[in-house]
Amino acid sequence: MNRSILASLVALATLAPVSLVHAQNHSHAGMSAQDHAAMQAPGNGVVTTPADNAMLAAAPTAFSATFPHPMVLTSLTLTGPGDQSVDVAVSADAPPATTVRAPLTALAPGSWSAAWGAKGADGHQMNGVVRFMVH
Repeated sequence: MNRSILASLVALATLAPVSLVHAQNHSHAGMSAQDHAAMQAPGNGVVTTPADNAMLAAAPTAFSATFPHPMVLTSLTLTGPGDQSVDVAVSADAPPATTVRAPLTALAPGSWSAAWGAKGADGHQMNGVVRFMVH
């Protein structure tokens, strides 16, 4: 039994350098850990600021989402401490862009979530939720 565990550990150890090289050669290599965490689902390539699970020393002044193709931000709702909900104004007539932004009002310290929706020029829709904490 101990030999099979040892063999498994050796196999994992030999794969680690290969995984590291693969990650470094990937198109999103060089992103921060927060940017990686911000991807809403594997393979969709959406990166948000603030990132999912971000621990922020100061409240963000804007929300942004970067998509693999041009989109328009159609909705953004923040939910904060005490389940306080804040609808953020988004420009519905903005041209599609790979990075979309919306300014935020001052956010109080605490746990927040940002539920966003976006629409592509061809009509397809995407949405997601990002959770972050303001200290």
